[in-house]
This record gives sequence, structure tokens and C-alpha cells, in this order.
Amino acid sequence: MPGPKKQLTPMQMKFAQLIVYGVDGNPITKTEAARLAGYSDAANEGSKMTNPVKYPLVCAYISNLRDEVREKYGISFEGHLEELGKIRDRAKKDNKNLAAAATTEIARGKAAGFYIDQKIIRHGNIDDLNLDQLYERMKTIKEKNEKVIEAKKLLAKD
Repeated sequence: MPGPKKQLTPMQMKFAQLIVYGVDGNPITKTEAARLAGYSDAANEGSKMTNPVKYPLVCAYISNLRDEVREKYGISFEGHLEELGKIRDRAKKDNKNLAAAATTEIARGKAAGFYIDQKIIRHGNIDDLNLDQLYERMKTIKEKNEKVIEAKKLLAKD
């Protein structure tokens, strides 16, 4: 069985760009991005291409694009939290409605990829795991992310 692809296809690049930049600055779904990128089975492909195990190069490219956005607009997670804290403090101090400022800052955070709009149904929590289960879960997370890290290194060489 051949190894993972070493280059992104033009359709994959377009998909990643649509995920990060949206259409006319408006965010779109994975399905819509896949459809606009030219995939016939958009719902299936949109979901699969954001899976780092199946498509580490696509996920790494999305991550790189988001990093560029953060750098271009001077957005860091720490700065984002600091700005949200300042808005909260001004609202408390001045008794003014700073909803627009808060909404704008949250939108900046979403554009930078700090917020992920997904629903997770949890059955149990980390406190329910024994030590062996915790180590196994950490190993799985590490293995899943290693592919993206390797893909980012590969993209950086190009």
C-alpha cells in the first residue's frame, strides 16, 4: 500500500482556503467548501479532509493558513483573551453596553480559529478513566497529531 501523498492537489488547496477564508469573508461549512472546491460527494469529502489521520497534509495546510491570518492581523490567543478581559472590565466599570465590541472581538477569534463550532456528546469524563486508559488516550492523541506535525514539516520544505 502506498504511503501518504506528499503534495496537495489543487482541489485540496482550494478546499483549505475556503475553510479558512470563507466566501466574501463569510465563513462556510465543510460541505459547502468541498462543493465549491469541486468535489462531487461534498458532504463526505468535506468531513474526511479535516480528519488529520486521513488527510494530514490538508489539515496542516489549513493550520498554516490560519497561522498566516493570525500573524497578518496580529491575533494571538493570549492577546485575544486579554482584549476580551478589557472589554469585560470596561463594561463593568462604565455600565455601558459593549456588546458590539465583544461581538467583534469574538469574530476576530473565530477568524483566527480559536473557536470551533462543533457539538460533542460526552459519555463520561476524564475522571472516570483509570491510569492505563489515560495513557492510552494520550498516546492516541499524540499519534493523531504526529501526522499533522509531519505534514506541516513536509509543507514547510516546499
